[in-house]
Amino acid sequence: MNLSKTLIVLFSLVCLMGYSQKKKVAVITFYAGKAIDLSEVDAAADFIAKNTKLSEDPNFNLSAPLENFHKAFFNDYVDEFDFELIPEEKVLALPEYKAFEADYGSYKNIGGQDAFEVVDGYKVVQGIGSRLEVKNLKPIAEALGADAIMFIRLNYKFKKTGIGKLGYYSIQASVSIDLFSKDNKSIFQFREIAGSKKKAVMVGGIPVMTPEKIQPMCESATEELIKDMNKKIERLAKKANKKLN
Repeated sequence: MNLSKTLIVLFSLVCLMGYSQKKKVAVITFYAGKAIDLSEVDAAADFIAKNTKLSEDPNFNLSAPLENFHKAFFNDYVDEFDFELIPEEKVLALPEYKAFEADYGSYKNIGGQDAFEVVDGYKVVQGIGSRLEVKNLKPIAEALGADAIMFIRLNYKFKKTGIGKLGYYSIQASVSIDLFSKDNKSIFQFREIAGSKKKAVMVGGIPVMTPEKIQPMCESATEELIKDMNKKIERLAKKANKKLN
């Protein structure tokens, strides 16, 4: 074999080795919380009750903004990372995943409505107690051949502008993307927040808690979050890729 052919073979082997060494990652939860964070507006009991009723209202539906973010993640963001993503259908079809019950999982509100909006097929695995859940998920990671597992969650929060009972409010959407090795080592945690362009006037110092008022702002905030992620995903991926190796 001449030198040029030898170099070609060696180069091919290096490429194959590099490809085979890519980490495999499984997304194991993808959901949005329906209860909106009240901390910047009012923590009074009556307002908390109104917020709970909103999350229980079947007309308050966050499936569209959640699905928009889900599409953006899998269509636009994943390719920036230097890992091999295990196909969703493989994760969601795994019998061990279907049977899994998270210690901090989904629950119903008082009115019997789901407290979370979930992408079809996924389990809710809450951020509370993530390290415990990673330990519990290790058999699933191993069954999938995954080196790491990823948690993706959307949350919403009221943002107040103005003084006292006067002013406006808007909604902030935030995303949490956490990646852990199957052996429970933290690889990275990422948070991004974006505010809705839509705003509404407060009445008596608090927002009007109806789906007609709140849902469009949640949708607007999610649209802005996707735009922000489009700008920042390359920088995030560079940082994450260093830790993935």
